[in-house]
Amino acid sequence: MTRLFLSLLLLALAGLTRADPPSAAFYYGPDIPWRELALFDLTVIEPAQAKAPPADQVGRVYAYVSLGEVLPSRDYAAGIRPEWVLGDNPDWQTRVLDLSKPALRRYLIEQVVAPLWRRGYRRFFFDTLDSYRLGVESEAALAEQRQGLETLIQSIAATFPGARFILNRGFELLPAVHAHVDAVAAESLYQRWRPDLRRYQAVSEEDRQWLLDRFAEVRQRYQLPTIAIDYAPPEDRDGARELARRIAGHDVIPWVSNPALDMLGVGRREVMPRRVLMLHGTPPGGPWEQSELVRYALMPVQHLGLVPDIRYQGGVMPAGTLRGRYAGIITWLNEPEQVSPRLGAWLARQAEAGVPVVMLGRLPVAAGERAAGVFGLQPRPQPAAPPRVARQAPEMGFEAPLPGLLQVADAVALDQGRGQPWLTLSAGDQEYTVAAVTDWGGFALNPFVVSSLLPTVQSDETAERWLLQPLVFLRQALKLPPMPIPDVTTENGRRLLFAHMDGDGFPSLAEVRGYRNQAAGEVLLQEILKRYRVPTTLSVIEGEVAETGLYADRAEELEDIAQRMFLLDHVEAATHTYSHPFYWRESLRHPDQAASADGTALRLPIADYRLDLERELVGSADYMRRRLLPPDKPVKMVLWSGDTVATEAALKIARENGLLNMNGSDTVITESAPSWTLIKGIGLPKGDEYQVFAPNQNENLYTGRWQGPFYGYERVIETFRLTGEPIRFKPIDIYYHTYIASKNASLTSLKKVYDWALAQPVNPVFASEYVAKVLDFNRMVVAREGDSWLVRGEGDLRTLRLPDGVAPPALADSQGVAGYRDQAPGPYVHLADGQARWRPGPDHAPGLWEANGRLTGFLRFDDGLTFSLRAHVPLTFTLIQPAGCRLRHQGRTLNPVARDGTHYRYRSDRRELEELRLQCGP
Repeated sequence: MTRLFLSLLLLALAGLTRADPPSAAFYYGPDIPWRELALFDLTVIEPAQAKAPPADQVGRVYAYVSLGEVLPSRDYAAGIRPEWVLGDNPDWQTRVLDLSKPALRRYLIEQVVAPLWRRGYRRFFFDTLDSYRLGVESEAALAEQRQGLETLIQSIAATFPGARFILNRGFELLPAVHAHVDAVAAESLYQRWRPDLRRYQAVSEEDRQWLLDRFAEVRQRYQLPTIAIDYAPPEDRDGARELARRIAGHDVIPWVSNPALDMLGVGRREVMPRRVLMLHGTPPGGPWEQSELVRYALMPVQHLGLVPDIRYQGGVMPAGTLRGRYAGIITWLNEPEQVSPRLGAWLARQAEAGVPVVMLGRLPVAAGERAAGVFGLQPRPQPAAPPRVARQAPEMGFEAPLPGLLQVADAVALDQGRGQPWLTLSAGDQEYTVAAVTDWGGFALNPFVVSSLLPTVQSDETAERWLLQPLVFLRQALKLPPMPIPDVTTENGRRLLFAHMDGDGFPSLAEVRGYRNQAAGEVLLQEILKRYRVPTTLSVIEGEVAETGLYADRAEELEDIAQRMFLLDHVEAATHTYSHPFYWRESLRHPDQAASADGTALRLPIADYRLDLERELVGSADYMRRRLLPPDKPVKMVLWSGDTVATEAALKIARENGLLNMNGSDTVITESAPSWTLIKGIGLPKGDEYQVFAPNQNENLYTGRWQGPFYGYERVIETFRLTGEPIRFKPIDIYYHTYIASKNASLTSLKKVYDWALAQPVNPVFASEYVAKVLDFNRMVVAREGDSWLVRGEGDLRTLRLPDGVAPPALADSQGVAGYRDQAPGPYVHLADGQARWRPGPDHAPGLWEANGRLTGFLRFDDGLTFSLRAHVPLTFTLIQPAGCRLRHQGRTLNPVARDGTHYRYRSDRRELEELRLQCGP
């Protein structure tokens, strides 16, 4: 970046300095949502819930510290001497401390604050600053306690230079300590929690005015922001928003939460929860990746912008209050007799707290029990005769008509007024609700969720069909608000394109004309890689190409081919493991065996080898660095082999050794099997790790598992079309094995696929760049502040899709928004980096309409834009260019190659252009 661009950056940043008051959040619960909290300016957490703040939060978050009281459960409570205690606070079961005691003050510094400082906390929220009033009454005693508090806070500031504080009340302390204070908070401006009565209570006008007067004094005399913490039931989100609005009307920073402060509440900013808890019925150790929950529900959930937290229904549920952190809960269970009654009761509690609950398959609650009553589900007798359809929503029968023989898996009826039935059956004088969107969420019961067209036939061309429209059903049942959706398919308005190759069959002898008996890898190099300069991620199996593998006598030849491949600029490196496990779980159970007892191959039969995850992943990557790669090219990824069921342990080893990961899932939708059940998700959480799925499948599934027809891979074009329009579900991933280059028909099909893909308006990227976007999808935070949208990510994912109800951005006063494309599929908002803020528009300001590269710099001025672009192919881009604007680069005006209204299209032979200037003024 040149000195000019840096100067412009400083000017732009100065212009973007916000005069808005800061935002605040308080979270004392478990599973601290660090990424969501990072969106706030003043964040207070309970440090007992975390060993240390994340590295990017050190020096930012405030650790809760009670100076005036101590809970007996605190780890330092045992060291509190009896003579340091003034009395008890029965409302909170705490002991009130005598802060006039120097020994107590030293103890609090050494045993409370110092350990937090060592753990990385640099800011502190001091609570219970007026609790001494519960233990003393005389003016002399009150003054002594105030003096003790002032001395304690000043001593903490002196002992820990740079420490900053937020005070909870403590107004009378400010003359002595305000220099160390960032804000002053107080509870209950409009609504308080009465622990003695276990209920919420409105604050009297007199008490509110007193507190407002104190707040005004703090702002005027000390120029410090003030924060009001009010309380509302978790289920009353609208009420919390109204409280926050009223508080903000007094120039006070609002935070409205539950009394335990263990939920993401509502403040000046409100985080839109994206996590969704998904519960399956496969016991631990079983193939839960093949559950209906993963095979079918994962894709629509992620397409709606949600981040799955997938767990076994009998396992540990998330702790704390889910409202505000989770968008909802989805269960997909088929064996209700194995569901613990505790789950039904827990789900009922969550529903009562306002968390949407969606039940698919079979009900996790038994009709007639209290939990079922919470959901308004009343038992009905099993039908004595085959039922018929009484009422059906238009969204039912989505991909196939309802079955001719109707069944009732769970004989229930939804109470009147509790929701909108999607499918009601009747038999005799009874009616049965089998699918509905309800006031608490929704449910859809077997066999009316997913059904097979030909349930007795098993083939790649016979697929299940959705009987309900899953995107509409889940959006309505989860009560999802219209909000910008992070999107991994697109960047700068263009569909992503990349290629990746699993190294299988690298040594295969080719049958291709002109290459007979040469390695398939050589054919691929000459006919594909040198012809199509598309960003490509190539992998090799060490056990196939190295002298320690199966073809030691050909190692020199095979390594030479790989070396020439990896010299190409548009090729990045990945490992496809050492011994290519075909069945990961089974291979790990039998590490000494290359085949199972029935002769099924578990991995390549490499002599004297015992399967080891470190050797498979780290060892094979090290081999590639030593033997195959130029010095400046790293191994970026591991591409999972075989059944691609990577274990959490394997994923952890890959991550800890700097390897991104991809492969798995089977997106193979075609015109002969045009079902969304054949479009899979973008990835899968596994414990603390994450497996990224390939967007679509390779030639193996299009060629009858390499039995023919060998031209079958050209049908992946059908998959690309069906996952691109009218809804863009996936990027374009040209995914194949090396052996595709070994036959004339298959090689020809691969060329057809490349030719088709390159004729589309795409944005070529490497697979590693796509994987980074998927990981950023899981991290991105979306929030509202008034009528503005805010997003925060790591900068890898740069696209937000706008559903109905979300207007395109007003570009003129936006921050971090380069432009948008409001045509289908989409609309898409283009981010300049990982953070953005905008109000609804649109307006007539200039911006980026589309580009086939990535923004490496972007600044907006009153009279135009300055931006830089970098691509993997020659650049083409289109600007939203109002009349009178002109584009300049390095002192000369650039002319568009095409124009459509205010959309001006530009093209360059270069792959990078820096400091383009769109001038819209004199």
